[in-house]
Amino acid sequence: MTGPVLEIENLSLSIGRHAILKDVDLTVRAGEVVGLVGESGSGKSMTALTVMGLLPHAARTAGSVRFIGEDLLSATEDRLCDLRGDDIGMVFQEPMTALNPVKTIGEQVAEGIRWHTGANRPEAESRARAILARVGLPEEKFPLSRYPHELSGGQRQRVVIAIACALHPKLLIADEPTTALDVVLQAQILDLLRELVAENDMGLILISHDLGVVADMADRIAILRRGEVQEAGETASVLREQKHPYTRALAEASTHVPAWANAATPPGDEHRLLELENVARHYPGHRKGLFGRGEPVRAVDGVGFSVRAGHSVALVGQSGCGKSTLARMILALDRPTSGKIVFDGMETSALGERALRPARREMQVVFQDPYGSFDPRQKIETSVAEPLHLMDERMGRREKRERVTEALVEVGMTPADRDKYPHEFSGGQRQRLAIARAIITRPKLVVADEPVSALDVSIRAQILDLFAKLNDDLGLAFLFITHDLTVARAITHDVLVMDHGKIVETGKTSTVLDHPQTDVTRRLIAAAPDLQRAITRRLTAG
Repeated sequence: MTGPVLEIENLSLSIGRHAILKDVDLTVRAGEVVGLVGESGSGKSMTALTVMGLLPHAARTAGSVRFIGEDLLSATEDRLCDLRGDDIGMVFQEPMTALNPVKTIGEQVAEGIRWHTGANRPEAESRARAILARVGLPEEKFPLSRYPHELSGGQRQRVVIAIACALHPKLLIADEPTTALDVVLQAQILDLLRELVAENDMGLILISHDLGVVADMADRIAILRRGEVQEAGETASVLREQKHPYTRALAEASTHVPAWANAATPPGDEHRLLELENVARHYPGHRKGLFGRGEPVRAVDGVGFSVRAGHSVALVGQSGCGKSTLARMILALDRPTSGKIVFDGMETSALGERALRPARREMQVVFQDPYGSFDPRQKIETSVAEPLHLMDERMGRREKRERVTEALVEVGMTPADRDKYPHEFSGGQRQRLAIARAIITRPKLVVADEPVSALDVSIRAQILDLFAKLNDDLGLAFLFITHDLTVARAITHDVLVMDHGKIVETGKTSTVLDHPQTDVTRRLIAAAPDLQRAITRRLTAG
């Protein structure tokens, strides 16, 4: 094929009075990966939706978007329906949202094949079987009759890629395809996309806020900010020279390490705030026949460790290794099958709900999804004040309001934010609000479950700075559950590496990550995106 697959020239987009894109230029050739990088709200996804013809009715566009010479902005809806899923495929960020929960994976892959080719059901299923095998889901292990909820996050993303690539499109758009995946699964998905580009000679637009991922994958890169391309060109050249201040800011945020007073010398308090002894959590095995069951699933298997007061500890590992199950038991939201959990002198694993109230006051949680953490119908004051019901003393409305204000100010928000609703804030601001709610009772331990994985690099840097400040100012102990080793390195004193329900390596963060002793840790480190390593590799290869 000669000539570009996609040519975007002077593309402008507005919705109502809001200008979303301003004179965007982008070219994608066959067999080429082009990275589209920028913070949330920069216009990355809106560029993709413009190409796909999926804009809201109120949208107004100018400029041109040509797919193999055909102007997509003037194409009819029927023509766009012919192109979508056939010549142009798209992989969305959240696979569980992209997939239909009431249809099997076989039905969903075969649907587009039948629609675009007119194939009968057996033919479409045969082709669906082949493409699912190609993306690593062979029928002997993953039958077509499975539903999305029966697959892991990485497996669901493979199904989405299979749907997008079933008809060998000439252009594939991948919008943050690995954001919610652990580093090993992320590396597998990126390798798969790279292989599909080479096999089918298709163009790929990789949308991401992670410069490390884009530096490793993309041949060329375009950096967006507030709907405008700030810098574009060959990937290694752009990221090495960093001519534009915004490019430099993104690169610095990608490798940001907080100015953390306790980083090298954590508090000397030897008090063991949290202790786990041989903790296990088993679930019943899958049914075998009418009466039998298989071996129990050992989600957590003989785990033991301690967290000292004021210390920050990372719990890292692949998806499905047992991190979140372990966190639920620490928070007393789930009971261990065996073993003992002692928090601040109380054996929480043996306490009833009423007796747990003092412990619950001293431990709080920050969840991964800041939007899902809040009731959209409640004002921020009500949501942030919610944990105060755990306090022994009764509080009047005025005192509660003062406590909320104090917590908001501590996380960098303003007193006026009390009277707003969650939808009025950005993702980073919502995560700050979630942290305010976690610290309002002045707990001794905060469990943070993937607190920055959904945030872009600059917001992530701000939240890491906030965690470091809270550790310095309040002496909080943190347990960070993460698959991002850069987060572990930036913000924790010690690290625990988990695999198949067991702790396989533990020690000082810098020691474990610089000198790993197990294959599990080495795989995690090797799979983690690294901006400088990717640039060096590209320059050496060039």
